[in-house]
Amino acid sequence: MTKPPVVSRRELAVLGGLLGVGTVAILAARRLAPLGPVVGMTPVVAAIYADRQAPVGGNPRGDVTLFVWTDFNCPACRRSHPDMLAAVQADGGTRLVYRDWPIFGQESEAAARHAIAAARQGLYAAVHDRLMQGGRANAGAAEAATAAAGGSVERLRADVVALAPVMDAMLARHAREAFALGLGGTPGHMVGTILLKGARPERDFARAIRLARG
Repeated sequence: MTKPPVVSRRELAVLGGLLGVGTVAILAARRLAPLGPVVGMTPVVAAIYADRQAPVGGNPRGDVTLFVWTDFNCPACRRSHPDMLAAVQADGGTRLVYRDWPIFGQESEAAARHAIAAARQGLYAAVHDRLMQGGRANAGAAEAATAAAGGSVERLRADVVALAPVMDAMLARHAREAFALGLGGTPGHMVGTILLKGARPERDFARAIRLARG
């Protein structure tokens, strides 16, 4: 029976060094890899920045703006949401703008309309976060999220009706923006003028914020 080769300590050290170098190289490449296209201040992007109707979170006076196009029933949106929030909160100087883009059906649209209506009670971010935590997002879930945040469900229902024309235009505008930017689906993010497509880890959001600020 052939004995397995004996590896010396020196050979093990060399192998370990090579593995270490390889790991560092991979991490460096990941840090330097492009995050996404820089779309520049096109007329579409300028119009997005000029729009003041969409709900705002993070630091409203932040020097960097992160836009997010999202659907409450999108699994990738739910996966990416806590990483996005963590990066925004850790930075402290990022303005977060929510641009609801319900592409997963009627329940998603109903949830989006109720969340937007909750903004009148100052509860959009709280309702958004709760709807992103799991379970089917729909009108009932949004009402429950509003009540849990201390809001009035009766007022919410009234605002959904009263704001219907405004929300029709808003949701249509968000969809046009997404298509104009080349987003193929949710989630989509724009940090400054850097476009991030799909779910991203916290480090990507943090790096995009640094690049946008720099």
